[in-house]
Amino acid sequence: MEILPDAGLGYYPVAVGNYWIYAVADTTWSPASGQGSQVTPSVATVNAFQFRETIASTFTDAAGKTAYRLVRSKRLSPTAAWFDDSVFTLSPSAQSVILNRNNLRTLELIFPVREGRLWNFNAYNNNSEDTVTAETRRYRHVGEPFSTTVSGTTTAYPATVTTTNEGTAQADDAYYVNTYQQVFAKGVGPVFRRKRRFSNYYYISSGGGNVVFVPKSYTFGYSRRETLIEYKVN
Repeated sequence: MEILPDAGLGYYPVAVGNYWIYAVADTTWSPASGQGSQVTPSVATVNAFQFRETIASTFTDAAGKTAYRLVRSKRLSPTAAWFDDSVFTLSPSAQSVILNRNNLRTLELIFPVREGRLWNFNAYNNNSEDTVTAETRRYRHVGEPFSTTVSGTTTAYPATVTTTNEGTAQADDAYYVNTYQQVFAKGVGPVFRRKRRFSNYYYISSGGGNVVFVPKSYTFGYSRRETLIEYKVN
């Protein structure tokens, strides 16, 4: 009997009753200001809370296929009560996993999972940064281990895959940073997410007219880190 290669569907187990709880850290930076080299640097403000994502039920979508309601709840501390924050839709198939968030459909994963494989994250929506043939998402570190640490507790995942921005969706240079990383663990699902958006502060030197960047100073700065701390998958 021929043994078929693993397509990677286990990187996002989708079934009613599955849930994932994340420790979330939202960080914003105040705009830097000043004249010339006299700069008031940005100050970071961290907002910590938790998200819980639960696959609550199924329904038949417009194409006649089974889709899943993913309810996201939020609580402001580990002892606070949960309250529903939003409802998403997951549409898994043998070819992909599509997430519908606020009527915006994104291709979270495509199958088979292969190192370096590219695809259009916004293939099903009208994102202004994309064209029909844009390749804005890439697989990296396929099958490699990954670990997270929250409040001194480290969790190791032996087999994971990382997805990152590419092409027009990605920027990481001296002026601007726009990155989005997700890590999926086999048999678990999403274990880590990180978004980073920064517009770096600079001024023009009075002497030679050179661009001078001020460390840790931004005209705009935002990051979100979501780290899995508890889950149940069927």
